[in-house]
Amino acid sequence: MPPKQQASKKTVEKAKAKIIEDKTFGLKNKKGTKNQKFIAQVQNQVQNAGKSAREVRYSKKRQIFISILIRLDC
Repeated sequence: MPPKQQASKKTVEKAKAKIIEDKTFGLKNKKGTKNQKFIAQVQNQVQNAGKSAREVRYSKKRQIFISILIRLDC
């Protein structure tokens, strides 16, 4: 039997968005800082699920580097 195909990126992103929506349902309209921090924490957990800490740090550094390059070009 041939190996199973991996899920497409769109499908994975939709699943992540649904998980975030389910975990933060009703909290987004709250203005407290605790709720906002909780929402940000849940979003980071879901977006970085399955990645090692090294990969997460590398991607953050890369994004910062790219933003600096964009600023310098303007």
